[in-house]
Amino acid sequence: MQVDAIIPARMGSTRYPGKPLCDIQGMTMVEHVYRRTELSDRVDATYVATPDKEIKKEVESFGGNVIMTGSHTRPVSRVAEGAGSTDGEIVIVVQGDEPLVYPDMIDDAVEPLLEDESIGCVNLAKEIEDEQIFRDPNTVKVVVDRDWNALFFSREPIPNLRDVTFEEFNVYNQVCIMPFRRDFLLNYVELEETPLVLAESIDMLRLLEHGYDVKMVETEREVHAVDTKEDHERVNQLMKDDELFGSY
Repeated sequence: MQVDAIIPARMGSTRYPGKPLCDIQGMTMVEHVYRRTELSDRVDATYVATPDKEIKKEVESFGGNVIMTGSHTRPVSRVAEGAGSTDGEIVIVVQGDEPLVYPDMIDDAVEPLLEDESIGCVNLAKEIEDEQIFRDPNTVKVVVDRDWNALFFSREPIPNLRDVTFEEFNVYNQVCIMPFRRDFLLNYVELEETPLVLAESIDMLRLLEHGYDVKMVETEREVHAVDTKEDHERVNQLMKDDELFGSY
């Protein structure tokens, strides 16, 4: 089964414009994400989907595959357009602002789609160990049912820990590695954008509001998205000691 990874990237980020080309230990962020995605055992082909010539030039400079897209405000919609130029039966959305992504995270996220044909979409989730991150609106939180299907995603701290302390309850954030079965992805973009998506700016809510399941898989890997200049500085320091950096 052909598995393609598509990395959505654009210069026009609201919080940190131009971040795909920010320098992290001598390499652009988009190249870090691309190189690390390529190392996945499950990925057959890797692409960057972008509307920007600057990003296209950068990806081509390191020998990467690039797909030019139109204007999109949602990363999944950009990937869906990009998938029209690829052959993958499974298409993985790998967010372009996760430069410390590990290939085994991608492998783990794809596995349910290979094992169960009824599953259309998978997301990773990581237990949150720092209450400040739990309270941070830049962090997308997720709550799950007993079968580890998503019940809800929010930028608010969910669930509301009214009668328990943070230390007494397991809470999770969404990790932006999102494999789709190809037909499911193409159906996704035909769905009407929903009120919760507009309110929260979280793609997966479109599926939940239309009655579809999103299968969650837990990862033990720490993730560090780059949403701000401060995040960039922190990730630049973390990359110095990263065990995968240097193998690509």
